[in-house]
Amino acid sequence: MKAVILAAKKKESMFPLNDTAPTPLMPLNGKPLILQTIEKLKACNIEEIYVVANYKLEKYQKLFEERNDINIIVQEDLTGTAEALNTCSFIEDDFIVINGDVVVSKNDLSNLTESFGGDFSIMAVENKRPEKYGVLSIENDKVRDIHEKPEKPENPLVNTGVYIFNPEIFDLIQASKKESLTDVVAESLDEIRCRYVLAKEYWLDIGSGKELLKADRVLRSNESSCSISPEAEISDKASVKENATVNSGAVVKAGAVVESSVIGENAVIGPNTVVRNSTVGRGSELDGCVIDHSLLFEDCIVDSFTRVEDVVLAEECDLKSGTVIRESFIGPRSYIDMNNSIRGVKFVPDARTDLSEISK
Repeated sequence: MKAVILAAKKKESMFPLNDTAPTPLMPLNGKPLILQTIEKLKACNIEEIYVVANYKLEKYQKLFEERNDINIIVQEDLTGTAEALNTCSFIEDDFIVINGDVVVSKNDLSNLTESFGGDFSIMAVENKRPEKYGVLSIENDKVRDIHEKPEKPENPLVNTGVYIFNPEIFDLIQASKKESLTDVVAESLDEIRCRYVLAKEYWLDIGSGKELLKADRVLRSNESSCSISPEAEISDKASVKENATVNSGAVVKAGAVVESSVIGENAVIGPNTVVRNSTVGRGSELDGCVIDHSLLFEDCIVDSFTRVEDVVLAEECDLKSGTVIRESFIGPRSYIDMNNSIRGVKFVPDARTDLSEISK
């Protein structure tokens, strides 16, 4: 079986965090999301993987330039997910399709692939607000219809956008006028056999900074190795809890506390810094600050007496001493001057607090 990861479009709802990195390349749980998805697919014995890309194409090319098992397919026409999949119409085997900006468990992917019997399959999940998604109308284990965002859902089963197809799907796409892959499947349900498989662990569709934070928390809780690299440098006067992961080249200095967190490669956790329930990206430098329930991309700098709670910092942000920032999403390369108090805002890329370049 092969796999197709759809990752071409820029999701506008992720601004400003995706100014320099598309969602699939954001460093959740210390590693780009797409690499974690690929590892899970590999664990399901899927050897050949196609990544359909367009936005920030060069970043995908750089990430996979030394890998022969990952093929990048360029989607020139961004009209929809049906066209995205149609770029892979050369595939002649059964294959799994997954969006690049979703988080799903390895066990649920494995259950989907192992239960495949040759017909189309859809991974479904029970959701408390099914009216926000495509709701599956089912009979036994067969999908009879897909109702997009119905006012009165008949059940809580929603479409995750994770499918297994045989090559017949390409004929259906080319015969259809629909732009959405879901719509192509929905209008073909009278002609094809399509069954659903329930995801029992977790599935998240990342469409906002808040959902990105949640996805990072879910991955840290379920996928972290909780280990200390032998190539990390940990002071004997630091406190690194058993539920923490510290990657190669990272330095944790005296008086620092790391708990339920992931510290990326070559990050420096300075004296008296506290990191709880967070991910700190590679190359970041923290000094005497508190990071709580937050996600820091690579190469961020956070100075002393600064507190960061429920925040996403995109790459190369610089927070100066005495700042408190909560429930905010900060675009890349932003500079937050000393003694600021910030809550519930979005900063555009390259923002400076002294110039008030803030997008609320």
